[in-house]
Amino acid sequence: MIKYLIQRPIAVFMTALAFIILGTISIFKIPTSLLPDIAIPEITIQLSYPNSSAKNIENAIVKPLRNQLLQIANIKDIQSESRDGLSVIKLTFDFNTNINYAFIEANEKIDGALLFLPKDLERPKVIKAAASDIPILYLSIYNKNNDDIDFLKLSEFTESIIKRRIEQLPDVAIADINGIVKPEISIKIDEEKANSLSISHQEIINTIRENNFELGNLLIQNGIYQYQFRFSNPLQNIDDLKNIYLKKNDRILQLKDIAKVSIENQQERGFAFYNKERCINIAIIKQADARVNNLEESLNTTINQFKKDYPQLEFKTIKDQTKLLKLSIDNLLQSLIIGSLLAIIILFLFIEDLQSPIIIGLSIPISLLLSFLFMYWFGISINVISLSGLILGVGNMIDNAVIVIDNISQKLKNDYSLLESCVEGIQEIITPLISSLLTACGIFIPLVFLSGISGALFYDQAIAVTIGLTASLIVSIFIIPVLFYYIKKRTINYKLPFSLNNIENWYEKGFNYFFEKKTLTFSIVAFFLIVGVILIQKLPYEKLPKFSENEIELFIDWNENITLKENYERTISLNKNDSELFLSEIGENQYLLNKEQTKSLSETNIFIAEKSIENINKTKNKIDSILKEKYPNAIYKFSPQKNLFEYIFGSDERNLVANFYSNKTNEEINFEDHEKIASALKYGKPIATFQNQIIIDVNFENLKLYSVSYSNLLETIQSLFNQNTIDNLKTSQKFIPIKINNYSNADNILNNNFVKNDNLELIPLRNLVKTRISNDFKTIFGDKLGTKLMFTIPQNKIELTKEKIKSEKNYKIEFTGNIFELDRLKSEMLIILTISMLMLYLIMAAQFESLIQPLIILIEIPIDIGGALLFLYLFNETINIMSVIGIIIMSGIVITDSILKIHTINELKNSGIELKKAIKIGGTMRLKSILITSLTTILALIPVLFGDGLGNEMQKPLAITLIGGMIIGTFVSLYFVPYIYYQIYKNEENNNSN
Repeated sequence: MIKYLIQRPIAVFMTALAFIILGTISIFKIPTSLLPDIAIPEITIQLSYPNSSAKNIENAIVKPLRNQLLQIANIKDIQSESRDGLSVIKLTFDFNTNINYAFIEANEKIDGALLFLPKDLERPKVIKAAASDIPILYLSIYNKNNDDIDFLKLSEFTESIIKRRIEQLPDVAIADINGIVKPEISIKIDEEKANSLSISHQEIINTIRENNFELGNLLIQNGIYQYQFRFSNPLQNIDDLKNIYLKKNDRILQLKDIAKVSIENQQERGFAFYNKERCINIAIIKQADARVNNLEESLNTTINQFKKDYPQLEFKTIKDQTKLLKLSIDNLLQSLIIGSLLAIIILFLFIEDLQSPIIIGLSIPISLLLSFLFMYWFGISINVISLSGLILGVGNMIDNAVIVIDNISQKLKNDYSLLESCVEGIQEIITPLISSLLTACGIFIPLVFLSGISGALFYDQAIAVTIGLTASLIVSIFIIPVLFYYIKKRTINYKLPFSLNNIENWYEKGFNYFFEKKTLTFSIVAFFLIVGVILIQKLPYEKLPKFSENEIELFIDWNENITLKENYERTISLNKNDSELFLSEIGENQYLLNKEQTKSLSETNIFIAEKSIENINKTKNKIDSILKEKYPNAIYKFSPQKNLFEYIFGSDERNLVANFYSNKTNEEINFEDHEKIASALKYGKPIATFQNQIIIDVNFENLKLYSVSYSNLLETIQSLFNQNTIDNLKTSQKFIPIKINNYSNADNILNNNFVKNDNLELIPLRNLVKTRISNDFKTIFGDKLGTKLMFTIPQNKIELTKEKIKSEKNYKIEFTGNIFELDRLKSEMLIILTISMLMLYLIMAAQFESLIQPLIILIEIPIDIGGALLFLYLFNETINIMSVIGIIIMSGIVITDSILKIHTINELKNSGIELKKAIKIGGTMRLKSILITSLTTILALIPVLFGDGLGNEMQKPLAITLIGGMIIGTFVSLYFVPYIYYQIYKNEENNNSN
């Protein structure tokens, strides 16, 4: 086959050129994103029920809804968080669940539950989680000139023009908006006139509803023709509403005679501010298959056009994930370029002639372009995970090329002709090259069976590495021999004056030294084995590496019943440093896809960006001191600005949480239970927050005495507190709520107002209701076991907590938290790595037809892992997803070198060469490929250790483990593996000689 290809170079080169062109085209066709489009097994249900307490929402809505949702197939967990007026229910499923079917089933359960939920409940929103739902960037819009502006008009303009134009971009899925103001029609009744005419609020409400109707169409036949007759709604605009007629005591009145009717802003429940300017924020979410660079270009063009068309407005982009993606991919591409260049430079140092490094240099881009073509065919996107897999495959690309060229060159030295050298050189090493590919895949592929999102990431990594190795193998077998033959045949064999020929002499001296110093050799190996065992238990475990950024987020719960305006005043006062960017979202959010957090009027989220990490630390310390000094009751938390990795892997779940449930049948846990548990767990920190509430107690006896209906009382109180929505005005474009508003002082409303009884007499409200202050939960948490109380506790207090609660038979306790997730991941990793080692053993046993030789190679892995963990410890890093990926890739690279070395030693030994000499010659033959692979991998990754930015910080643990493992692995491959081989087979040689 190889001889056939060499004799037809034009066919080979044209085929290669065709794949190069297709690979180049594929680069521009493959979707780009920061992470693979992972199907996140989560569904979030958001429900709103204004004017209802957290307890009422929990008992009347969330509890029955939770019981219905628990019937969905494959549901893993359900968590609910209820607050005054709203609640969020989060469903988590097993990772292999078809989330589309689960989404349909969740909607069906909600539709079924609506039959026994409050009739005025708006249908809950059901949101399916996906990596592509995470905003690619935020756009803040505010008035540039800092003059007075009608924010209602700006809101309508942003929603109808800006939002729609952004959503028309082909790569944008949705533009999610927050901070807008919506209109309502305010009816302020002149109470004196209304009372003098004996017109009650209820009469006005009924009159408006009677006039605000819309009948359906009528189909009327007139001879041979048919006509659609439509009755128009009498109320088309605010003037129609003002002119509504009322009849009282034979007197015809219009609404405008007894009330002021105007369009005003709806009662606001949230603000957004860019520094100190009130703004509107738009979260832009990309299509799942969009190329981020195309989206970035089209967005920049659109935003620049906005700036030209609307010069009075300012448009600011923040939390830009496109820059993060560009930075990460640029870092990876830089590593790829540096690695390739270093490889070529090292090749010039290790290989005597000029042509061989050029051949290897050509093979790398061909292999990469072929890899991109395979990625396009298999539907793998260009992302940080897949690119890192390809980059790490570059070492194997170089390794394969060096092995092929080195083997062909050795045939030439043994007086083979050029054609025979190319043919024999390839045929001799096809088997170990394929075996190396299988072993590399064998260590990766079992990792895709990790549960959860980690397994999904490893899938992309495994496929990318497999694609890179396969492409490299194809190029090494079919392209390199042809290139070698024709370049060698048509050029002068120029010898380089600076090649490291004496490296083989250095190796021979080292070989003899370590063979003689058995104690030293075993001591080095034992040291790294012991270090590995200790550090794998002592090093901290995390999901993600830590990022140092000049952007942070601050969440504050003022833990007081403050107004939205007071929340704003406090929030703005924190910006003492006049930060580069101080974006605050105060109170409730309006984002449709806001699954992260449900906020009340007394809470705020702040995004702070500075020019440097030093500045962000100063700002953080300043805010921390202000909060502690001025607002000691406030609950707040600083966290890094979330990138896509943290959205998916980062968890706000506490390290260890004790969850308490009531043991009594049909009885929920309450405030008194919290006080009892809190006094028992002095070391525990409650997660729940509390608030004072004004409870209105109705005197039902007086209602009967004064002939006042309960519904009339309720509607009157709602009107007085601006909470009574009568109906919606159906205009041509939108529905505008109609409310009866009263702006009296809240303290005097119940004492100075009246309600009409059935006899149209005015009854003072103070005779019918009384108020009292009550302390209750601000947030109520629940899960599949019911309503619960949550306390964070130290890890060493689990047994003590069980003992303290043992005497309280009214409660049952469950423990949750990140420590259990990390323990599960550790257990899974150990099981899967064991399976990987077993697969490697079986593959190598089949290749070598030996049960002993695979063990010689596999013993190298725990030694190298010890080196990798030692480097993690020295660089103050943790065991996380990226460092584990580094360990796995390092293991694949080092055993590939050992497989080829053992294969060569076996060939030499079987040809009759004495054992120790065969081991030494085999080591010398594979010396260059081992050193070139190790040096190029190590040198290419060194810049990552000292680089800045998220891309480098994300790759840093991976780089550290690879460098540490490769340094130790090179020593083990060169000296320890041959030594073990010799110790095992020396007796066999002695028996054969006898």
